[in-house]
Amino acid sequence: MKQQVFLNIGEAYFTSGFYEIRTILGSCVSVCLFHEKTKHSAINHILLPGSNDKIEEKKSSRYGITSMELIINEFVKLNIPRNELKAKIFGGSQTLKLTTSHAGPKNVSFVKSFLQTEKIPIVSEDTGGELYRKLVFHTDSYDVFITRIPANLSTEILTQERHFETKVRERMVKKTAIYTF
Repeated sequence: MKQQVFLNIGEAYFTSGFYEIRTILGSCVSVCLFHEKTKHSAINHILLPGSNDKIEEKKSSRYGITSMELIINEFVKLNIPRNELKAKIFGGSQTLKLTTSHAGPKNVSFVKSFLQTEKIPIVSEDTGGELYRKLVFHTDSYDVFITRIPANLSTEILTQERHFETKVRERMVKKTAIYTF
């Protein structure tokens, strides 16, 4: 049986092992990268594409640019060429009650642009819409299973997301780690 791991906002995992990595996405985006020849894979959980404060941005993998560079660099350290990686992207919802920031569409746009620049093909995606997603990434097969969370549960999730966003903003300077297994 595979070990289960829950990925929080701003976290990333890189592995050559067999894991079942889970996360919940609203406006956030997760990118699953993998290299089929070496059986290495990675996943991240991006809160925002970037920050106006570039020093803060470099300190936190909550930001897309930092998070993407972190996971890609793990492959590069093993001499795995970027152009041999494949990507699957998920999330980026524009929930009905969080319509002012447009964070979801901005996250999706950032990730697609970043991957295109790095010449990493997107082989699968489930992005946009108005619902939350529960994601399960199987690192042995690179399969990703998505469950859309019903609208009647979204109010509770929205309350939790707003509370969490407040906490994240309070601790934005705190460094987050990438875990290698």
